Amino acid sequence: MVKTVSIKEVYKRWAQRYENDLPYLFESESEKVIPLLGNVKGKKVLDLGCGTGRYSVALAKKGAIVTAVDFSKEMIAVARKKAKQSKVKIDFRNIDLKKGFPEGDYDIILSMLVLGHFKKTALLFSKISKAIKPNGICIISTFHPHKEGGKLILVQSLGLDARKYRQTKEEYISAINNAGLLFEKFLEIKFSKKAILHAKNDGINIEQYSHKPFLMVFKARKK
Repeated sequence: MVKTVSIKEVYKRWAQRYENDLPYLFESESEKVIPLLGNVKGKKVLDLGCGTGRYSVALAKKGAIVTAVDFSKEMIAVARKKAKQSKVKIDFRNIDLKKGFPEGDYDIILSMLVLGHFKKTALLFSKISKAIKPNGICIISTFHPHKEGGKLILVQSLGLDARKYRQTKEEYISAINNAGLLFEKFLEIKFSKKAILHAKNDGINIEQYSHKPFLMVFKARKK
């Protein structure tokens, strides 16, 4: 039986197994996203909705100066442990983006699989725009609107249902432009060949789901 709970409760329960539940999704995403960032050494990076730190730690290891924010103290606890194990310094902050936003002057802002939790993204994009340095970039990923990807994954992984919104590509581009950002790149992400192979080696067939994209990625630049 599927139980309806808040998104905060979902991530509280999911924190310890989050990355283990979705390895092929995350592998396919990062394979496309990391090249969009370029050389991050010495760059100030803000990771909005850092979760268990999959990007925060990776970028800190590459020499980025990372501030990582999440509303789930359970997810941040996992991220802190990963950072400690990797011997990298990250400024972690437990912040609900609906109530506040970290101030700063960042070269790069990431927000991966977060904005789908917001019914209206315009205000968040406006805050992102104000926090980016001129010529700085932001990278956003969200579940593809052709299916309720986020809801499907939450139900399959935890037996829980939590609200997730499904804005279109056009709605995201409009919000980006209205925030004074210059839209640069759009990607639709499917399971990569490497992820399919790794899944196969683990005895899991994801190739049957590889014909449709499950994520959208947007890159924008501060004018």
